[in-house]
Amino acid sequence: MQDLIALYRHNTWANHKVFDLARSQGPDVLDAEAPGTRDTATGTLKHLARVEYAYLMLMEQRGSEVESRETYEARDLAWFGDHVQELGAGLLRLLESATDEVLSRDMRIPWFDFPITVRDGLRQVLTHSAQHRSQVLSWLSSQGVQTPDLDYVLMMREGVRV
Repeated sequence: MQDLIALYRHNTWANHKVFDLARSQGPDVLDAEAPGTRDTATGTLKHLARVEYAYLMLMEQRGSEVESRETYEARDLAWFGDHVQELGAGLLRLLESATDEVLSRDMRIPWFDFPITVRDGLRQVLTHSAQHRSQVLSWLSSQGVQTPDLDYVLMMREGVRV
């Protein structure tokens, strides 16, 4: 469990780095069609956050409270930068208090036709967010933007508690 908690701390740290970088860019870069992402850098980052949000709500058995995609994604990127930090804290709280019973519980993801466990949902969030962060960083780099290195050991060097 400690390894998963450490990886979620890294996920939160890495999200912070990428969203901060994105907020410093103009719409000409963020809202342009970005090959290799879902659509645009902004759209990809909003999607990353929405998936973390939806999974957290489902893992907490609050799926009926999930906002519609339109309402959720209508917010500006500054809001999302703060929101992903709140999501990271929520996912860490869930992990720090989770029992084997909770982690083994089935959860239904509305856009899939099969159940997964909460444990698998936690793994999915990590891999999904890493994929989309790398897409956005690759796009930004191709546009001449200096992008951060998100290695785990660099998070440690910054003194993030593991």
